[in-house]
Amino acid sequence: MKPTIIAVACTLLFAGSSAFAADSSEVELLKQQLQVMQQQMASMQNKIDAISASPVATAAPAAAATPGQSPLSVNIGGASVTLYGHADLSAEQTSNGKETVSQVSSNLSYLGVRASSKELGTSGLKAIAQFETLVNVSGTPTEVGGLGSRNSFLGIEAKFGKLMLGKTDTPYKRATASMDPFSASVGDYNAIMGNTGGDLRAEFDARLPHSIFYDSPKMNGFSVNALFSPGQKYDNLAGSDKYAFAQGEKVCSGATPGSSGSTPDSGSNLCNDGAFKNAGSVAVNYANGPLFATVSYERHDAVDRTSDTGGVTSNESAAKIGVTYNFGKNRLSAIYEKFYRAGGIDPTVNERARDGYFISDVQELGNGLDLMASWAHARQTPGSPDFLTADDHANMYALGLKYHYDKQTSIYLVGALLNQGAGAHYALGAGGHGVAIAAPRDADGATIGGQSIKALSVGMQYSF
Repeated sequence: MKPTIIAVACTLLFAGSSAFAADSSEVELLKQQLQVMQQQMASMQNKIDAISASPVATAAPAAAATPGQSPLSVNIGGASVTLYGHADLSAEQTSNGKETVSQVSSNLSYLGVRASSKELGTSGLKAIAQFETLVNVSGTPTEVGGLGSRNSFLGIEAKFGKLMLGKTDTPYKRATASMDPFSASVGDYNAIMGNTGGDLRAEFDARLPHSIFYDSPKMNGFSVNALFSPGQKYDNLAGSDKYAFAQGEKVCSGATPGSSGSTPDSGSNLCNDGAFKNAGSVAVNYANGPLFATVSYERHDAVDRTSDTGGVTSNESAAKIGVTYNFGKNRLSAIYEKFYRAGGIDPTVNERARDGYFISDVQELGNGLDLMASWAHARQTPGSPDFLTADDHANMYALGLKYHYDKQTSIYLVGALLNQGAGAHYALGAGGHGVAIAAPRDADGATIGGQSIKALSVGMQYSF
């Protein structure tokens, strides 16, 4: 029964009984008591209506989401904790010049948790942490997909920026990552950019463990990212510890697990091809409206090479400049990159010093559809351990369409073609694609250079 009905009934009762009331003071007292009763009954009816409209509770109700937070974010003891993830799977037809293969790749799929504490006292500092893991959706997971296999760290954040310990993509890698519209697909620019020596060796597009890194705040459009990764391998001392693994690691420094790069010799505990001692990386970025520009540099100290140096240990480094400009619904990007090596190397076997170029364009066609295109070029190197001074330049072309259903979901179609000189042996999908398409091998396991490699891929992405 509604409060208004009760009130009318009480009023009528009061009116009927008032004819027999003794005096006006008693009538006034009864009116005040009636008003109090009406307010109490109205409050009780509101509670009954709310309970009736809600489902029967079987457990404690969940805490209300903080305005502006994702449903996957919660506050724990004043700290913000967020669960996030990204899934990217594709089906493709590929050819390495000798064989044609159909495959399904999980690409850049991951799951992570990040947290930021409330202010620590009156210091202005906050504690920050992140644990991010590769998710091998279409394949069988190995130790590569262990907890914290991707960018994971613990650090502090304040007005001066963020200071962290752990492992992360280097500033050199992050500097131009947004310029590659085909990231983690068969058209990934790491087929050439950041790639030393061909194959899958994107050694200057890496995630480095055991690192100290810093991200500055933006100041008049400028920002700085810096990283130092110490002790990635022991000194080259005579005896059993020579070339030993970095302490606590099961792969050599400079290695990409499940791919190529620095690997130990078969049957021994050596890290003598691509392993380095210390690494440093820095990027200076500028963002202002439609313009983004970056200059970055990275160096690996005391790099061991068995094939292309004749046993010489040298410092290897890379530098690049990248620019992006948004022309309304069109985004154009360009990168120039150069690889260096210290002296003492026979030029005829040196395939790790060269120039590289990259151009990409993304055009919004409307209704959520993007047209994407890119070109990457690797110039001739001084030489090669397998092909000496044979022509080893390469050109990669990628073309694609991507349809965005919303901010979380998209589908894409990508085609890529890699044309190479007689001595070149690069690979499509070298930068995070689930199954890369590398140069073929002969019956003795030797690389066959100069092959035209191509792939057609259709895939789907979902982020939360």
